[in-house]
Amino acid sequence: MAPSDLPPRAGLPSGRDGVGAVARGLPGGASDIVKRTRGAWPKGTRPEGPARRRPASRAGALGHAAAALVVAIAAACTGGDPDVVAPPAATAALPVAPATAIPSPPVDRAPTPAPVATPATATSGEDGEPAQVASERPLPGFRRVVLSRWAAITDQRRDVLDLGYRDVVRIVGGEAPDWSEFGGSPQPITVYLPDVQAEAIAEALGLSAVASEAVLLAPGEIAERVASTPGAFALIEPERLRLGVLALTVGGHDPYRDAAWKSPVRLVRWVGNPGDSDAAALPTAGDVPAPFDPAGMLVTGELLPVRCSNYVVSVLDDYDLMFDGVRERIAASDIAVASLDSPLTSVGPPTPCVETFVLQGSARAVPAIAGAGFDVVLTNGNHMLDCWEECYGTDALRDTLARLEEAGIATAGAGTDLPAARAPAIVSVETEQGPVRFAFLGYDAIAWWYAATDSFPGTAPLSAAALREDVRAARLLADHVVVGASWGVEETSDPTASQLELGGVAVEAGASLVVGNHPHWVQAVEHIDGALVAYALGNFVFDQYDPVENTQGMIIELGFVAERLVGYRIRPVVIRAYDAVLRWPYRPELVDPAAEGRPVLDRVWEAQDRLSPR
Repeated sequence: MAPSDLPPRAGLPSGRDGVGAVARGLPGGASDIVKRTRGAWPKGTRPEGPARRRPASRAGALGHAAAALVVAIAAACTGGDPDVVAPPAATAALPVAPATAIPSPPVDRAPTPAPVATPATATSGEDGEPAQVASERPLPGFRRVVLSRWAAITDQRRDVLDLGYRDVVRIVGGEAPDWSEFGGSPQPITVYLPDVQAEAIAEALGLSAVASEAVLLAPGEIAERVASTPGAFALIEPERLRLGVLALTVGGHDPYRDAAWKSPVRLVRWVGNPGDSDAAALPTAGDVPAPFDPAGMLVTGELLPVRCSNYVVSVLDDYDLMFDGVRERIAASDIAVASLDSPLTSVGPPTPCVETFVLQGSARAVPAIAGAGFDVVLTNGNHMLDCWEECYGTDALRDTLARLEEAGIATAGAGTDLPAARAPAIVSVETEQGPVRFAFLGYDAIAWWYAATDSFPGTAPLSAAALREDVRAARLLADHVVVGASWGVEETSDPTASQLELGGVAVEAGASLVVGNHPHWVQAVEHIDGALVAYALGNFVFDQYDPVENTQGMIIELGFVAERLVGYRIRPVVIRAYDAVLRWPYRPELVDPAAEGRPVLDRVWEAQDRLSPR
């Protein structure tokens, strides 16, 4: 049966014949895979199997609102830095946080002097209850509440990705005129700030005033201005993040992944209900912003621990080495996604370190993939049924899928038959705003001879008809559909006409993200109607080293709320090849985007510039 002949699916299949990521026996086929508590697992210690994933430790909401202002009441103060908590979600206020959720101020943050509270008359609350009032300094019995918080942004192509808190203070204060001061390519900094929040931003940063050179705009105009201004810098409310601007991490806080109230750039007040004698000396508390807590995703290029890249780690007897250069980034994400291009199996020996296009890896790589923090593996690569010797490709595929499932990793793009290969893997991320659900699909346009049939294992063949049908069906099950595609021509940064067409089909059908691979080089990225199509991310783990572009790839970090894709960040990686003592086991390492990673970014953006307008 051809893909277009398959009947439309009203719901998710209840199982994947023992090989997939969709949990059996759950209502509607929903997966039990959810976001884990963030934090890197020490190498070799991460638990294996489904039990290693657990709902994030998010506390519930308080069950009451206080008078005219609903504010959060924290637990006890810890080290002089009380936690921020929230009222019920329906009140659009702060989330409840566990007792250890708010860290002390970043070490590079200068303590702001505690001013005397401004005299004011407190107003009465409803039903004669005293109103909530606020102090700019800690007071006995008062709790800290975040009243405003901002994300730092720049133009999408900037090669500075991370700042410290003091870096932001210097920029907004007019002390840092050029991006080169932060390790970036030379480019003058133009500062944009929301006009109605400039004074609050200055207070939050411990400044008497923002720089006189800062351009003040209406809050709704800033993102568009930054997107079109090379070198721009701005502070905006995180709800205003969008494609075309790059959210910078500040002091380790990632606006694409972390709750907004944890931002180091925030304005706080200590709030409580004082007695009548104290109320006259305190102002009434202001509004508390609604929760904003994106689900953070990380996606990689081609994962091929085969040939020499397998040989080295097998000789060293340490498969975890493959990911040591990127382990912390993977583990920090809510969902980490890899694109696997070959089987990882014990059915027959793995491909040795020889020149061949038959690519079979070892089953020993699977625990290393799980231990690094990967949650989803797209199994749509064009070598997924390769078999070196003494085995059948179908057996190698079945074994690979079973091992990934046993390790607790969701898969999409291959299966024991065509319906299983086309079935989506559903993964849910718990956030302070509620769950964000993702459906993953995978397809191969290269190895048509490995396509699954109604009675034969294989990969899901890529066609416009299958894309439309599957994405539309998956969109009914999830907030976002992520499509993996093995397509294109090797060793070029320009997507083919077919890639461009199929990327558009996926987005039109409802996909939020398309992740392409197979070319082994990075290719253009394209924004289409609020979605992102990354045509190829290059190699991630592989032994190719000539030409040098085969060793240069990228990972993409993205943020999603249930309603939309918030934005993305490209981090260049370089695969370190071997030396005389096998020091570099063909592993990816993050590199400076303004130095060794600059050629990677240049190829992506130059290829984007060559795309024709849609």
